[in-house]
Amino acid sequence: MKRFFSSVKELILEKKFMILILGGVIGLLSFFIIAILEDLDLQSLDDIMSMIGGIEGLLDFFGGLAVMSNPYGFWSLEILSFIWLYAGIYLIFMASSLLSQEVENKTIDLSLSKPISRYNFLGSKITFLYVFIMTVVGIFFLISLGSMAGSSTFRTEGIFIERLFATYFSVVLFLGAFAMVAKFFSTIFLSTKKSLAVGVMVLFIMFFLGEFYIYMDEAIQGIKYLSIFYTIILLITW
Repeated sequence: MKRFFSSVKELILEKKFMILILGGVIGLLSFFIIAILEDLDLQSLDDIMSMIGGIEGLLDFFGGLAVMSNPYGFWSLEILSFIWLYAGIYLIFMASSLLSQEVENKTIDLSLSKPISRYNFLGSKITFLYVFIMTVVGIFFLISLGSMAGSSTFRTEGIFIERLFATYFSVVLFLGAFAMVAKFFSTIFLSTKKSLAVGVMVLFIMFFLGEFYIYMDEAIQGIKYLSIFYTIILLITW
């Protein structure tokens, strides 16, 4: 067990700067969106959107006018709706390479020669992925919370700590699911390039199924349950 935690610690120290950079960049993007809302009249935007014809389907796709006219809805649309793009693709790359790079560099035999079982070796990689995700998302949410607390728009709407806390865990669960899919393929192919290619392909297929199933024939709409984009939201709102 000591070797297990030591392996996790080594991976965290190796990626510490990436944790700070990725969490900080997404956090600054969130800060920028929140700052924009200070000078944006959402009610006027609501009125303009309602007067423009022919975009009802597009608005419904993003959650309707109610989302666009609420500061939390606008923030969620700009940040959380595309968190898979800001962080998911990098996580797929990292999850795909954690194991396969050791095979490609022929260092896995040396790693397994240490007093650690194969299960603990793989478990340390998975544990590190979740620690990485939780820390990156934590930095992002702390910056976002600080920005919201300093925003008159969000203070007027109200700072809902418990909702943000629940959203934090939903984002961790969401990104963790993508990382586990990529990790699964890396154990099959043992090749970073193949695992990354399949992981990204699966990501976009799931996005398509989870977001566009409503436009499919009703008889095959059940295919939405194959998508992490749909099932994670379903579990959160259950």
